[in-house]
Amino acid sequence: MKNSHRPAPMIACAALGGLAWLAGASVATADDAAPRILSRADMVTLTQLTENQLEAAKAANLKYRDVNVALADGFFPGSPDVPGEGIHYLNPARLSCNFDPANPAVLLYAFLPGHTQLRLVALEWLIPFACMPASGPPPEGFAGNLDVWSNDEPVPFWTTNAWLYFRNPAGLMTQLNPLVP
Repeated sequence: MKNSHRPAPMIACAALGGLAWLAGASVATADDAAPRILSRADMVTLTQLTENQLEAAKAANLKYRDVNVALADGFFPGSPDVPGEGIHYLNPARLSCNFDPANPAVLLYAFLPGHTQLRLVALEWLIPFACMPASGPPPEGFAGNLDVWSNDEPVPFWTTNAWLYFRNPAGLMTQLNPLVP
């Protein structure tokens, strides 16, 4: 069964889980400077298929480190600067009932401390409630059970994040990143 969360349990799980990311893998160097280490429990649940999906997602969206490329490809700012997440750039053409690791509907950008330009920090996938009702189980996303789906935002979507471009001490697949102002 996939993970879904409510705000308090998600924060508790993130704090207790202490996810970071996998040392040695290229996805693991998403911050370009700091390796990530998964908890032992998460290392056990990270399958080769999950790692391949995360690698494919990171590689397919690497060009969006430049926000101007994202804008040219149909993404636009869809939220204010949300503490712990950043600014959501949405591409409606990528909304689908089918989960595709390489094609998230949202790119998360943030102004990080000491930087004056937006930085791509994470990817976010959306599955509309019309495809997968909020009252039902979370969508099947990445292989395994590492992804954490949320359905309690003020938007009619299931959502899951992957912090592939900026280290998240709360966990690779958690909704909020305490390092994002």
